[in-house]
Amino acid sequence: MTCARCQHTNVKRFGKYGRKKVQRYRCNSCGTTFSVDRPRRFGNHTVDFENVVKVISLLLEGVSIRAASRLTGMHKGTIMRLLILAGQKCQALLDARIRYIRPKFTQLDELHTYVHTKEKHLHADDPDEWGDAYTWVALDADTKLIISHLVGRRDAVSADRFIADYSSRVVGLHQTTSDGFKPYIGAIDTYFGNDIHFAQLIKIYGRPDNSGPEWYGPPKVIETVPTPLSGNPDLAHISTSFVERSNLNFRMHLRRFTRLVNAFSKKLDNLKAAVALYVAWYNFCRVHMTLRVTPTMAAGITDHIWGIGELLAA
Repeated sequence: MTCARCQHTNVKRFGKYGRKKVQRYRCNSCGTTFSVDRPRRFGNHTVDFENVVKVISLLLEGVSIRAASRLTGMHKGTIMRLLILAGQKCQALLDARIRYIRPKFTQLDELHTYVHTKEKHLHADDPDEWGDAYTWVALDADTKLIISHLVGRRDAVSADRFIADYSSRVVGLHQTTSDGFKPYIGAIDTYFGNDIHFAQLIKIYGRPDNSGPEWYGPPKVIETVPTPLSGNPDLAHISTSFVERSNLNFRMHLRRFTRLVNAFSKKLDNLKAAVALYVAWYNFCRVHMTLRVTPTMAAGITDHIWGIGELLAA
């Protein structure tokens, strides 16, 4: 053992500290106390990589931050920092690997949640990031690959950013379908022009019944109207069914998307990290029950099923 200050080797043990009983040493020459640097296998964290994989696996199976803390004995602050780092690494992976996709049919949709406070309960001096937050998703109808995603508001600005990112990841002429949100029209025209078959599926809702035991829930869809807008879209493939089914996966695997609970995101950065982590895990690790492979394998991006350890180490 060598002193970190004077480089002498005349040291002796000098007690332990912390919950993990880290050994400290004292130099007999200069009196400096020090400990041996612990290996950092995941960013700047000293948590064992196996425990990192375990806690991230729990978060991806619908377990909340506090529940994961109780199950693993890891502090909730540590879990949150691991989530942020994992989300950043996964976003970088998606930006690097999900490129030059050649889809035939894609579907676009938005998934609602909120940050810190519901929109109707906001005050004038609350931070701008609080309130409604939508996860925009572009899904390949054949391979079930999530090509692009964005966390933001449901407005024209977010629509423009989402379609800009989506257009940077796909190549070739293809057909895409969105819901009836009007800002899609201008954004699609800006980034694709006539080089796409674009249609919207307009849904007509009935009047919601707010009485009785089924008072909570969206109104019933009584009619859908396929509306071609550019190119020559195939009417048989004007649909958003697959991406809407994907929305259920979000709510089942990420606790912060579950309705009527207090596990919602308190910060926008936490929500963005959780979504990026889920999208990467869904694309690279989760075997689709119909395809029998992961979406990236179906799209020809990878040749095997990734584990969570491989995902975090990429």
